[in-house]
Order: sequence, then structure tokens, then C-alpha cells
Amino acid sequence: MARPAFARDAAAVDHELTVAETLPRVYRRVLDAVGRLERLGGRQDAARFRSAAIRVYSGSWDAASHRHLEEVATRAEAAARDRERREPLRVA
Repeated sequence: MARPAFARDAAAVDHELTVAETLPRVYRRVLDAVGRLERLGGRQDAARFRSAAIRVYSGSWDAASHRHLEEVATRAEAAARDRERREPLRVA
């Protein structure tokens, strides 16, 4: 039996609220990784990840955007970890 239209709409709204609540957190992860990369001298990589994140974040806030931003965050965090292994942050 098919679900009533209002039940389908409610499920869609709940899903969108979840994306709206989580997308800013994922974006923050990207910005944190970008900051680490910049401090470690990886300015070109940082700029590339920041640009990709801005492009996704300024578009539609849907499940596909969430997945794409998660991928950007994961790649940015991995790049920061790799650079930290090669060039530990020096405190002046």
C-alpha cells in the first residue's frame, strides 16, 4: 500500500532538515582542514579545497551536495594529515 502524500512530504522535510543541520558542520570540517594546510605551507591545496567547498556550499542543500561536501572534507583532512606527517607544524 502506498504512503499518503502528506507522509511522503513529511519524510522529505525531515531529510532536508537533516541536511540543513549537518551541511554547515561538514563545511566547518573543510575549513578546519584548509586552515591546517595553510599553516603547514600547503596554500595551493588549501585554495583548491576551499574553492570546491564554496562551490558545493553555495549551491543546493540536498543529499547529493552533502555527499560531495563530505568527499571534499575527507580529501582535505587526508591532505592535511599527509602534510603533517611530512612537515610537522613548527611553533615559533
